[in-house]
Amino acid sequence: MKKIFLAALAVMLCASLVACEKQSAARAERSKPRVSVTSQVVQIRRAPAPNADITPEGKLRIDDIEVPLPDNQRLQLQQLFGQLQMLRQETLASAPADPDNRGVKLQSNAQIDALRDQVLVEIVPLKPYQESFSNISGERR
Repeated sequence: MKKIFLAALAVMLCASLVACEKQSAARAERSKPRVSVTSQVVQIRRAPAPNADITPEGKLRIDDIEVPLPDNQRLQLQQLFGQLQMLRQETLASAPADPDNRGVKLQSNAQIDALRDQVLVEIVPLKPYQESFSNISGERR
């Protein structure tokens, strides 16, 4: 009886370790610096910093607080938003269907890279998010 109990306990411990490992991998993936492009917003993430959002109007919100910007910088953010949206739409059009609605990896182009570099130099609150632009994801929503 003792042997059966110990064997059952060992199986349960192994199962819980496997589940815990899967959760840790998912958590690590979610905490990676990245840029998520949806139809309504470009969200820039880099833990432990708060999320930064770029709206279609070129507004910058960090932790849901709008950052006041001069018109030329808002125009730059608006252009970056538009370029990322076009890239997202082109990539999703050719991507295979996904029943889980997972996002797709986006490959930046020269025009987006130039806008990104300009924005990161001129808009000081975005400088800590530079690493995030190496991991761009196009969301299906």
